[in-house]
Amino acid sequence: MSLGNRQDKEVGPVMALPLRNTRTRRVTGASLLAQVALALLIGLLAGALVLAALPDPTLHALNSAGAFHGTPIDGVQTFVDRLKGNIVWLGATVMGLVIAVVGIMFMVGHRQAHDIAIRTITGLAILASISGIVA
Repeated sequence: MSLGNRQDKEVGPVMALPLRNTRTRRVTGASLLAQVALALLIGLLAGALVLAALPDPTLHALNSAGAFHGTPIDGVQTFVDRLKGNIVWLGATVMGLVIAVVGIMFMVGHRQAHDIAIRTITGLAILASISGIVA
């Protein structure tokens, strides 16, 4: 095949088509995360402004009635104590299960066993210090 004897052909009139924007905007994970963080920040600021602008009359009424300065109601106090006990029991059971699963992961040689163990220890430390964080 030789390209030396090539003859050019004349091209007739060509209809001009408008160009469409063929580039699509790609949303990366970082830009999506920044957009979500900005939306959450705006929502929190708007909520704080609404709470600051509108005083809560129910809270003032309860405070003036002495609801926050009296002794706790006996039935409610026992319910809260039992609920705390059940939550502590449930948390201890779940943590025991997690420790057993992470131990099994170490025994079988799972690649992410160290990472999960570190996250578990961090979670236990946060749960152990939650009362100090809240106070």
